[in-house]
Amino acid sequence: MRKPLQIKLEDLRQDQLKELLQVVEKVFIQSEVDFYLLGAIARDTWYAKEQIESRATRDVDFAVYISEKEKYDEVLEELINNHGFNEIKDVPFRLQTPFTFTIDIIPFGEISIDEAVIPDESWDRPIFVNGFEEIFKKATIQVKDEGDNLEFKVATLPAILLLKLIAYDDRPEKRTQDPQDIAQIIINYFEVEKEMIWEEHHDLFDEDSDLIEIGVRVIGREISEILSENKTLKDRVLNILSLEDRVQKNMAEAMVNDDLTLEKVEGWFTLIKEEIEEE
Repeated sequence: MRKPLQIKLEDLRQDQLKELLQVVEKVFIQSEVDFYLLGAIARDTWYAKEQIESRATRDVDFAVYISEKEKYDEVLEELINNHGFNEIKDVPFRLQTPFTFTIDIIPFGEISIDEAVIPDESWDRPIFVNGFEEIFKKATIQVKDEGDNLEFKVATLPAILLLKLIAYDDRPEKRTQDPQDIAQIIINYFEVEKEMIWEEHHDLFDEDSDLIEIGVRVIGREISEILSENKTLKDRVLNILSLEDRVQKNMAEAMVNDDLTLEKVEGWFTLIKEEIEEE
């Protein structure tokens, strides 16, 4: 098991984030609900290690291990009735907080390949949860705030990249930022995780090693481990990485910028795909 990630929440430069996490963590613990952070705040938690800048967000995404509607409603009612949170009309799973953030509390409780999952028959709102349980089991790390007793779990960077691949493939018209986010994760991954990579993946180093490409291969290995018990989802991800259809090609093309060619992007996806197929 990896050591907890030690950070200073102030390094994320998000006013009131600590206060928000303290309240939500308290409610989850009180309701005996396990959770982890994903999305931009989880990504920025990793980036804070190396003071890497990224686009700002006021959205916080929580994945919560719940499969009964009653337990989920209990959590929401506690936040709304006793902590000043408010539901947002016609936006399932999203709350406005008293801390200038909006939060998504996304329930999961089963391995799923379906685009939309209803956890039980009494639940009237479908949700997108591809990969959430696999990440919960295999790809989170404990985070400790150096300035406080606050602790929480975040998804790993390969897990965040995996979710972005799936989300873009599901709804490209709503996920226009994902391609650049994926490129940024790949470019920064080695620098963020260099100690772990050297200790656990030293077989990838040789005289001609390209550090970013080493990081790409490790991302592939990490994703392979996440998907190891879900062949259907693994096959879907391999299909996404093949870049064979128009949506997937659009994703790769949207990663291109002045410093990054399409050929380089396609090479990265090939390396990730090779590592997943090898395991």
